[in-house]
Amino acid sequence: MQRVFVIITIFLIGTSGVSWSADIHDDAGTTGAAFLKIEAGSRPVGMGGAFVGLANDINTIFWNPAGLTAIRDHELTAMQNFSFADINNQSIGYAQRTNKGVWGASFVGAFTEIERRIGPTDEPDSTVTVGGFAAGLSYAYALSPELSIGATAKGISQQFDIEDSFGAAVDVGILFRLKDNQLGIGVTAQNVGFLDTDEDLPMNIRGGIAYQVRTQPSLTDPTPPRDLFAIVGDVNIPLIAGYPTFHVGIENWFHDVLAVRVGYNISKGENPKNGLTAGIGIRRKGEASLENIHFQFDYAFVPDKDIGGDESIGSAHRISFITRF
Repeated sequence: MQRVFVIITIFLIGTSGVSWSADIHDDAGTTGAAFLKIEAGSRPVGMGGAFVGLANDINTIFWNPAGLTAIRDHELTAMQNFSFADINNQSIGYAQRTNKGVWGASFVGAFTEIERRIGPTDEPDSTVTVGGFAAGLSYAYALSPELSIGATAKGISQQFDIEDSFGAAVDVGILFRLKDNQLGIGVTAQNVGFLDTDEDLPMNIRGGIAYQVRTQPSLTDPTPPRDLFAIVGDVNIPLIAGYPTFHVGIENWFHDVLAVRVGYNISKGENPKNGLTAGIGIRRKGEASLENIHFQFDYAFVPDKDIGGDESIGSAHRISFITRF
């Protein structure tokens, strides 16, 4: 009954924000490196884009670097986002534990091809790939069992048909794990930096809270923690222009094999995407020579409609994997 109440609450909160979703901020679309706004990782996206307070796997390298202290040994993830207009969005993240902390590396980018024509021909005279990417190095350290800090330094590159640009940015995060790791509270500042074209980066402050139920093996036990249930909520506040966005979601694991996720986005800024998200996850342990490797495959579906809500401009399908070894 408690979980039913949680789901009903999420729907009520979500529908309360739909009435103001069509308003667009006066400064919408004025920041550079817009690809940094694309949320990475299928698992967080399936939960409505709420992950800053949960932050308990390699996906957190894109959301809250302080959460990397949850990495027990090594974790690797990669995601492919199939979206509209032939835009290809990818992300890759890796992290491993050291004696004093956890370090990681990440890549996120979005690319598409544009066609060049001199005249009204069926076939283009040539094509050019445009887009941008950010490559980052991260480090996280646990100040205590309850408090972790982390940071990511990123180099940014944008390639356009007529101009290229470069920049640098940092993400800084903090994470509190309370009540025997059942309650998580996280805050992170993202994309704080510059571009050499003097455009503003999409800087923002993101806060999140999560309640989770999971098994907690000892540090000497090679078995990873088993996720059982989580309810999460985030608020994202742009520092340059725009309105806050709100994200809520839940995740439930069945027998540590199958996860079902559902979430809701409430946004008022540019490109509002109010509505449900959904996802699934499948996890299993390797066999024979791969018995020390754990595999997880995640899928997220994000319906996308125009501001009026009548015509779809392209739903997004995100597929990713996580390997723990």
